[in-house]
Order: sequence, then structure tokens, then C-alpha cells
Amino acid sequence: MISNNLQRGDEAVSAAVATVLLFGGVISIIGLMLLSMMPVIQELEGSLKRNDMQAQMQIMGHEITTLSEAGVPGDSSQVELIPVDGELRWDRLRGGMWYSASWYEDDTFRIRGALDLNRNLEIRHAESNVQAVCYQDLRLGPDRPFLFTPTTQADSILVTPKHGLTIPLGPVLIEQDGSDYSLSIGEVLRLNADSPFSSSHDLMGLQLNGEGGSSIVPPTKSNPATGKGQHWAVPLPAGNSTLEIFADDDILVQWSLAGQSGDEAVVQSPAVRLANSWTKEVSLSEDTILEIVTDVDAQLLISHEDKGKTSLLGEEGNFISKHFIAPYSTGNLTIINPSENAATITWRNGGTSVPVNQTGTVSWPPIGIESAATIESSENVIIQWSTGEGGMAILPATDTGQVTGNEFILDDSENFDNFTSEFEDYTSVMGYTGNDGLIILEDDGAMRCIGINQTASGWISTTLPWKTMDGLPEGQIITAWQNGLHPASLEITLIGVEGEATHANLANAWAFHISRLTYEFDTSISGLEVAWSAGAIVTNHPEMNPAILVGPTDRQGPGPRFSATVPSIHPTKTSASGAGNMNLDLELTMRESLVSTIAHDVRRGWVGPYGNAIAAWSSNGLESSEDWIVNPGRLDLLSDYTGWVPIPSHGPSEAVWHTSGQPIQFNLQISSIDVHLTEASS
Repeated sequence: MISNNLQRGDEAVSAAVATVLLFGGVISIIGLMLLSMMPVIQELEGSLKRNDMQAQMQIMGHEITTLSEAGVPGDSSQVELIPVDGELRWDRLRGGMWYSASWYEDDTFRIRGALDLNRNLEIRHAESNVQAVCYQDLRLGPDRPFLFTPTTQADSILVTPKHGLTIPLGPVLIEQDGSDYSLSIGEVLRLNADSPFSSSHDLMGLQLNGEGGSSIVPPTKSNPATGKGQHWAVPLPAGNSTLEIFADDDILVQWSLAGQSGDEAVVQSPAVRLANSWTKEVSLSEDTILEIVTDVDAQLLISHEDKGKTSLLGEEGNFISKHFIAPYSTGNLTIINPSENAATITWRNGGTSVPVNQTGTVSWPPIGIESAATIESSENVIIQWSTGEGGMAILPATDTGQVTGNEFILDDSENFDNFTSEFEDYTSVMGYTGNDGLIILEDDGAMRCIGINQTASGWISTTLPWKTMDGLPEGQIITAWQNGLHPASLEITLIGVEGEATHANLANAWAFHISRLTYEFDTSISGLEVAWSAGAIVTNHPEMNPAILVGPTDRQGPGPRFSATVPSIHPTKTSASGAGNMNLDLELTMRESLVSTIAHDVRRGWVGPYGNAIAAWSSNGLESSEDWIVNPGRLDLLSDYTGWVPIPSHGPSEAVWHTSGQPIQFNLQISSIDVHLTEASS
């Protein structure tokens, strides 16, 4: 028998237990340390993600800026984005910006809620009475064609692609009644007037009835304060037409038509109350395009077959005025007096009087007048020029002074066609006699004007004459932008009192829905992003704090000059989103000048979570101004700084371009860029 000499070593057991406990404690401590360090590690990882995508989006932003500022339609570029982690997505509803500009000294124009997708919009102009406001759908973005509905009185329609800062690369696509047409710049197409049609590009068009007609033709890009311009590209019908360019200045006219061209200078007479005009008789065997360029702002009258009538534009840019220039062409002037007092209308060596709510007609031009002439009235009047028997013309509204509104003076000698919107905010009225006439074609989203007639130092509430999209899913909103049920970016015209004029174009604003390309990622918190929006690269990393990585691009100087090109990017229908390596195919589809003129107050506002940060970033040079340090918030005492100044009392997302009271040479362009986002092939 073998004896068991095993003995228990208490000290060894204790040592082993202590070692295990110590090891467990160390592991616990390490675990706690790791747990406490995780947010730090995640933040470091988040910084890596943000900085990496920031660098990539800066490359993308450079390509977009180059395309938008110097490209022509059809120019393209490709950028590859490679996320470290996270996802690339499109945000179509939270991006946007607006500009406003006033055309008279000491005036301001501010807007609020223009991109909220409902029908409510507020405007603010404290300096004088606001008579009316007009809205126009800019139709920005892919798959948002221009929509046209011909008048019931038209027999046919002549159209040509509207000229702009650049021309479309390929043909303009027009669809009517299931038939497709291709139309290039410089070509003219005659359509029937029986049904609506759509176009991939804006059109310049004439609606024709019978054998002839007359119309004042708007320029390709008008001066927003006067409605006049220096370039026209108009489809002219076959037959005999009289062209007249008239202005209150010396005129140099360059023209081209049917393979012929020429230029002629006309010097204005020094005689008092005579303006200046250039006329030309043309005879065409087929429909063709007329192009005219002048060296000064002017108006164009086209009279086809010596028939028709048209309303004259007042000197302040609307049809109700006390000051007009009447063309030299032979015809009649019909003067409509909507005022509460009798109107005395005078011109060189003559005049007439029109009672309250009455109409008077005089032969034109009077004896002794051999050019266009200035006309003055003691009261607001509407003036029509006519020739021959009959014609058709859009009747100006007496409440807005424009082609749409709610109040009109109807003459028993005419027939009228009314179009009333489903919202009953605005109406258009066409008056006609006989079987002839010619009126300008406008798209369905153009110049929807609403009477205001208020004087207020605060905000004035208005209603957009489109359907509300508030609370609807994104897909329905995009569809509404396409079919015109809600505007896909807006131009706003403010009409009000300036001096003697009650219906002057005081200011304009442009509000843009712009898609944001976002890179979404998480750290210790979720919801972080790096995003590209309207030329700016922004982020809310770290801790959801909005910051500007790269600010929007604009140009300034020398002197009081400001120029900006807004890059409006939108995804195509088949653009993808995701976390893989992604290719972005960028194509410039349109670049257009919205305005290029002298302004007296220019403002910019941003929509979305980064408005405050962008306003502050844009004015980073303000901190070195001694005037601002001594008198913070006093624009009237700020003389050593030119640039953006945020106005917190007006709204933290809003800034004003400050030039110490000097007029600003203001230039604003919009570039539409389609982006096709796809997963990169391996």
C-alpha cells in the first residue's frame, strides 16, 4: 500500500487566486478604459471621414464651379467619390437660397418663406406702398419642361428657342398631341393652336389669328426696372411686316433677317418731347427668325399686314403709368383712364383729355411729329396703339399694372376671353375685335400677379398662386415641380410707388430650390454629414455644430461690383445613392443671365440648417473694419468695408451687400447642372 503524501499549499492557492483576481481586475480596468475611450476613437474616426470627404467634395466643387461659370450647354465632367464609410444621398428639399435686388435708391426688398413648399410667402418693403407682386416659375431642374396653353382665339403659333447667355447644345424638344418636334437655335416652327404643348427649353413665340396683327415684343432679357432691352430674336411670319425700334436716346441698330443683315445709327432730335425710332419694312416668303441688337435699352413694335393692336409699356416697366414713349408708326392711340380724376394727356404740340373711367382715341402720329414721341398724363392711364380694323391684345389689370390681376376696365366695343386660375388669385383677359390679331406666347408659369395695395413697415403676407406641397412625400413634390402644380424656383417682381409712379417695378428676387449632395456618417452620435449645397461645402461635425468648410463663390470689384453664378445641381431620375465608390457625371444643361444692371440694395438668404453659418462666413473680413468695431450694427457709419454684412435683427440667415451707399453693378446668373450618380464598376 502506497501512502498519499499530498499536502495542500495554502500559500500557493492564495497566490494563484490573487493572480486570477489581479488579471481579472486588469482586464476590467482595460475594458473600462477602452469603453471610456470609444467616443474618442469614434471622434477620431469621424474626423478622418469628414476630412477625407471634404477633400473629395472640394475637387467636385471645383469642377462644378468651372462648369457653371465658364461652361456651355453640353460641357461635362466626371468626379469619383470614395467614402471611407457612410452613405452618399440626395437631399432635394432642404437646400436653397435667394437673392433680392432693389432698383431705386434707399429701397429694400426682403422675402421670407419662398421655399417652404406651401402657398404662404411674406414680403417686406417698408419704404413705400406695395401695389402688387408677380411670381414666375423658373422651371429649373431636369424633367421640368416649359408648359404652354394657347389662347382660344389663335389659329397658329410661331415658336423659336429663346436665346440666352448660352444656347442649347442639341435641339429643343417640343411635344404636342403625341407628336414630337426638334427645333434648333435660329429655326422657326409653326404649331397648331388647338391644344397645349411642352418644350424642353423656353420659347419665344407669337400667337397668330387671321391675316395679321401687332405687338410690342419683349426683349430676350429685359431690364427689370423698365421692361426694355437690347436684344430680340423673334419668329416672324411670312408676308409683310413693319418693324420699329424706339427709345429716348440715340440708337445703333444691328439686324439680320432671311440671310440679310445691316446696321444703322439714328440720332435723336434735339426737339423737346421727341424720342427716337428706327423703322424697316420687310416682306417674307416664309416664316423666319428676326434678330435685332441695339446699343441702348429700347422697345420693339412688330406690325404684320398693317393690322392689330397692342398695349404700350410705361417708362417704369408696367402698363399703367403717367409716362410713355409712343412709336412713330401710323395708327391710333386709345387711352383708357382708370383713375378717379379726368386725365389730361399731352405730347409735343398737342394733347387730349379723357374723363374718369372712359376711353378716348386719337390718330397717331400728330402733324409735326416725325419720330417716336414722349407722352405725359396727369393721371395713371393705359394706352393702346392700333392699326387697321380689329385685333387682339391682352388687357392690363388696373390693380397690378401687368397682364394678370383681378381688376379690369372692359369696353363694350370689344369681345373678351377670360382665364381665371383655380385659386382665383389672378386672372388674365384678352380683348379682341374682328378676325385678326397677334399676341406674345407666354408659358403657363409666367407673370402670375396679385394685387396687394398695402403700406407696411413689417411683413406683408401673400399667397402663391400654385398648389401647396406642404407635408406631401418627396415623390409628389418632384412630380408637382415637373407638371407645374408648384414652382420649381421663383422669380418675384415687386410693384409699387416710386415718385409719381404708382406701378413701378421696385425690386426683384430669385429663390432657388437646389438639391444637396450629402455624405452621411456616424461617430459616437448619429446624423452627421458633409454636404454640398449651392456652391458651399458644409458639415455639422462635430457635435451637430454647423460649420462652413468652403463658402459659396462670388465675385466682387473693382469698385462697387458684385457678380454671382448660382450652380443649381439636380440628380437625374436614375441617380443612385449608397455607400460604395460612386461616379458623378456632371453635365451643364443651361446657363442664363437673370439680371445685369445697376442695383441699389442686394441681399442674399439661405434656406436650411447652415444659413446662419454661411451669413457669418461670408462677412469674415468685417472684423477688421474699424468703423464696425466702433459702431457695431451701424451700416450708415460703415465706410471702410465693402462686402457682405449679416443683419441679425432682420434674420440670421440674411446678409446685405454693403458698398457705403454707392450703386452696385449687379450681375446674377444661374447654371443648371444635371448629375448622374452611379456606383463605380470594380
